[in-house]
Amino acid sequence: MRIGFGYDVHALTEGRELWLGGIRIDHAYGLMGHSDADVLIHAICDALLGAANMRDIGYHFPDTSSEYKNIDSKLLLSETMLLLREAGYELGNIDATIAAEQPKLNPYIPEMQETLAEVMNVPIFDISIKATTTEKLGFVGHSEGIAAYAVVLIK
Repeated sequence: MRIGFGYDVHALTEGRELWLGGIRIDHAYGLMGHSDADVLIHAICDALLGAANMRDIGYHFPDTSSEYKNIDSKLLLSETMLLLREAGYELGNIDATIAAEQPKLNPYIPEMQETLAEVMNVPIFDISIKATTTEKLGFVGHSEGIAAYAVVLIK
């Protein structure tokens, strides 16, 4: 068994859709990034790749490539799972936290879990997602961005 940790952050901006955990969330702001900027999926990909000692998301899906411009991050997660399985690993579980002041994310967590489980072809029980604020502190607390953390176990 191996563990991996992932972290991602993107700035909030007007004129973009907000995608978190593979689902679109109705909000006045979206996340800025080369892809759809889904910080939760990016943190999970980094954790998975790190656990398997396969570098990071930027190595496999560089933001300098037009191939990944505005890409749906669920495709990146699917490809990451393929790389993981080709290396002989399978997911044990994920424990992830999204840090956002707004919008309130708890109502969306079950749909995120369902979506990620489907994309990864794993049981929903293997995916834990939590949401928190930073009590109005820092860039997250000032609603300048959203961060996500993920710890994974692979076997």
